[in-house]
Amino acid sequence: MEKRSTVVFIALLVDLSLAFTASFSYFLNNREYRESVEQPWFRVHHSRHSKIPAAEAAFSSFGKHFVPDFGPEDKPHWTEIEKRLFQCTTRSCICEFFGGSNSSSSFNEPSSINYCRLRDGNLLKKAMRKEIRMLSDEERKGVEKALNEMKRDGTYNRLSRVHKYSGVHSGPAFTVWHRELLKRFELTVRKYQPTPHTIGIPYWDTSLDSYLPDPRDSIMFTPTFLGTTDDEGHVITGPYANWTTMEGLPYITRNITGDPEGEFLTPARIDWTIAQDDINKVLAATLPLSTCETHSMDDRFLEYSHDYVHFYISGDMGRSWSSSNDVIFIYHHSMIDYIFELFRQRSQTRYQREHEYPESDEKCFPPWHNGDSFMPFMKPITNKDGLSNAYTDNMYEFADRPTCDSIRRDCGSKYLHCDLTHNIEPTCMSKIRPGGDCTGFEGTDVCYGQECVQGR
Repeated sequence: MEKRSTVVFIALLVDLSLAFTASFSYFLNNREYRESVEQPWFRVHHSRHSKIPAAEAAFSSFGKHFVPDFGPEDKPHWTEIEKRLFQCTTRSCICEFFGGSNSSSSFNEPSSINYCRLRDGNLLKKAMRKEIRMLSDEERKGVEKALNEMKRDGTYNRLSRVHKYSGVHSGPAFTVWHRELLKRFELTVRKYQPTPHTIGIPYWDTSLDSYLPDPRDSIMFTPTFLGTTDDEGHVITGPYANWTTMEGLPYITRNITGDPEGEFLTPARIDWTIAQDDINKVLAATLPLSTCETHSMDDRFLEYSHDYVHFYISGDMGRSWSSSNDVIFIYHHSMIDYIFELFRQRSQTRYQREHEYPESDEKCFPPWHNGDSFMPFMKPITNKDGLSNAYTDNMYEFADRPTCDSIRRDCGSKYLHCDLTHNIEPTCMSKIRPGGDCTGFEGTDVCYGQECVQGR
């Protein structure tokens, strides 16, 4: 509840030139006093999240997945082989999808739930998900080539429509539903790559960009990685230039910083999620009814942090029904899945990982978020199936986020910079594109291929 006083007026000011600092203005007896407070969680001010009044549920966005009517349009569907195999969580089960053999007896080798020998003789291994700047140029271009082939033959749009029409948000199933969708996307991306199909969907750790004087100047927004846009927000350079959308438009669009509540991840919010010991604060109901007593509201919840990145990119990414048009969608969700797995490994036992799920509560969220409900468009998989250890036991794993120290200062990538001066500990951050704002980093190698001179 907002407090008012004729004596004291408090206003929140956010000084964007002083990242991670919030300024408060106090008026006492007609005098103004200012206070600056270190703010590790957010870079911008966010409107407070609040529960939906139960009486207004039918007239609100509670439980609704809005898709505009664009006229006749292909609906999402799985191919026959996908219907049979995409529910798999072992490599032996998925082997047929890659055209391999899961019969170890013919090779006189021990049987395994993960045995799959490909046609060229290689064994199918777990996919490796790396931070996108940690891929070699050859590895990254292989992923880009696969995605463009999927785009040309319609597979990318077909899979993207699953999210467009069936996306699950604002409740406990958000994280696990997207985990399953990403697994299916990854299997397809791997199939389009040459054997041994080991590179999974890279994750984009946007906290590496949040340190920059202006994150828009990240090396990510160059033709080398995500491409650049024209004055109308159309992506016109880079590996995803001129991609048509699911709606038939000739470009995907971005309106970076167009939403004032958009921002990238911060290390503080990532660490906050990883450190939780209450599953209700990780698989949180982020749009619950006012009758929900089992879920508190906290702007640091993982789904909210996920939302802020969508808002920062905006354009297609700014709307749930169009976000999967942009390839940033899968790179971003790979990072969200990684944060979820970091929480699981740090804060849960193996048993807890597969059994702890928020209790079903009709006073909080719609029934399709219940643990025993089928994932929309993923039947027979249930939401609690999405907790299985088999995802990272058998299907994929994450390479560690890049780090550096006072001795090893390269972060392992020519696209990253080890900052030794702006944080308590040496910290990896993105390099800045040519011509970008590098204020405060003069004399360092933060600029990709150039020098930082007088803040540029």
